[in-house]
Amino acid sequence: MPQTPKTVFETKRLIIRLATEADADFYHTLWSHPQVMKNVGFPQGYPITREELQERLAQASGDAFNRLLVVEQRATGEPIGECMVARPDDEGIAEPDIKLLPEHWGQGYGREIWTALVAYQFEHTDCDAVQTTPNIHNPAAIRLYESVGARRIDEGVFRFPEKMQDFTTPVHHYRYRLFREDWESRQDSLEGRG
Repeated sequence: MPQTPKTVFETKRLIIRLATEADADFYHTLWSHPQVMKNVGFPQGYPITREELQERLAQASGDAFNRLLVVEQRATGEPIGECMVARPDDEGIAEPDIKLLPEHWGQGYGREIWTALVAYQFEHTDCDAVQTTPNIHNPAAIRLYESVGARRIDEGVFRFPEKMQDFTTPVHHYRYRLFREDWESRQDSLEGRG
């Protein structure tokens, strides 16, 4: 009998849990979706098979960091997207990630996940900042990161290695950072209102 996947954190409407081999079909749907993947440089979706995904999921570590996490609706158990919590690099920067299926865009799920994801990063690691690099053509993501206090620090263009250029496009992006002191100050302010 399959084990119930481990919950990493929860929000009001969502459960974020470790991905398992049983999620390979969902990940294939999500990653092969052009609308989901175009902003990260894969205009036709990410070219990966269900079998490759299953193998990747089977080899995942036991903890929540730097591995695939499924975002599912609390009420229905339906998977609607993915996220990742990241270990900080040598400079103390953690770079988590979120992707949602398009039918769940515009419903506040991104902000709900990102807020909880950032809190998880700061509470469970010693990172100095959480960083994200939204495509400059993704205004919804930019609004989301700015709404939780992230600061735009620069912009750049990410280019994939030559062997991947047949199925990718360069990604012109902004770099945002939410610094721990800003997050803590914001939490104190929110608690003061409560």
